[in-house]
Amino acid sequence: MKRAPIFAVAAFALACNDDPYPNKSQVSSVRILGVRADLPYARPGETVKLEALVVDGRARPSLPLRTTWFPVPCVDPPGGQYYDCYPALEAAFPLGVDLTPQLVEGATHSITIPEGALANAAPQPGRGDEPIVTAWTFLFACAGHVERVPRSGRLAANAAPFGCFDAEGNPLPVDEAVFGFTRVSVSATRRNAIPTLKSLVVRGQVVDPVKGISLPRCERDLYETITDEDCNGVGMGVAFDDADAELDPDNVDAEGRPGRETIYSDWYVTFGRFRQERRIERDPFKGRPEIPDILYEPPRSTGKGTLWAVLHDNRGGTSWTSVPIEIR
Repeated sequence: MKRAPIFAVAAFALACNDDPYPNKSQVSSVRILGVRADLPYARPGETVKLEALVVDGRARPSLPLRTTWFPVPCVDPPGGQYYDCYPALEAAFPLGVDLTPQLVEGATHSITIPEGALANAAPQPGRGDEPIVTAWTFLFACAGHVERVPRSGRLAANAAPFGCFDAEGNPLPVDEAVFGFTRVSVSATRRNAIPTLKSLVVRGQVVDPVKGISLPRCERDLYETITDEDCNGVGMGVAFDDADAELDPDNVDAEGRPGRETIYSDWYVTFGRFRQERRIERDPFKGRPEIPDILYEPPRSTGKGTLWAVLHDNRGGTSWTSVPIEIR
């Protein structure tokens, strides 16, 4: 009898409990760092292209990494949450078999919003007079193959119904498997332009995306201080246009004035760490923060790696960039 697999769940556009990464900025396993849609707000009948930022941070990969998508539409499920799609997924895939022939492999995937997606939808409180529903899409980054498994355990309805297995049917560990999901809003009229991450900035200087970042290693002794933040941080930022923060019709102040989108960034790196992996880049009403940087802490050893920055708005728009980083 197979053991139940344990794997990470990557969520985009909302938070997820039981995060398996103590410091989310450090990439040392299989990770899904983001998913972007070319139409974060789509209309019934439109086709949306999705692209996943999947990275393999394993030091010694035992099996090649594969990214697969579940070609089962889930639009406005009863309850409205991503896990309310699980019964439909369970009905579509048999238990305990390799699902590779039934899944779509690759970094990109397209979904078509059903023509009748808004037929039975009603306006939501706080979102105006227009009905808006959610189209959920699921994917798996797995260094093996995907199988459906029985849902059980303390996560109850939140427990994902799929696992990642090797050729002998053994469940792969958490650093080799990530089940993820993303969402697209379905609306008859609304759109959302994607914020553009133009460049990375380190200590006020634009980073050449080919040359990347070169920094000295941390030279402070490991026992020199009792605090965790024991190496000097290097300020890093993202360049984008203020116009990318569009008016958000669902975000109004006490006087009824609409604010703009919240723009925020997530940071990831294979070498060193960020003291905080997420930063608000633009507040809906206050604009940009006084301090423009997030702090990166170099490691004590030298080496080379990769750094990623993912720029989001709060309405599903996402863009990203990556650069090489060297610690000398």
